[in-house]
Amino acid sequence: MNESYKDLKAYLLNEIAEDAQDMLNAIGDKDVDEIDDEEVLCFCHSIATTMTTLETVSMVGRLVPWFLESNGCEDK
Repeated sequence: MNESYKDLKAYLLNEIAEDAQDMLNAIGDKDVDEIDDEEVLCFCHSIATTMTTLETVSMVGRLVPWFLESNGCEDK
């Protein structure tokens, strides 16, 4: 696995963790009426988008493992 893939994976996982923490902070110990729905939905959307990106990167890694073990097109 090359360093670019590791860096991208770490970045995406950190983004998911940060958005999840922000979402939990937005909900907190508030009553249901006090929670800003749009704010929570924004965090949910961001998590879903980042998770989709991570899934895509992981699938490419599984389908094309030689690419992750090499420098991609730079080897040619």
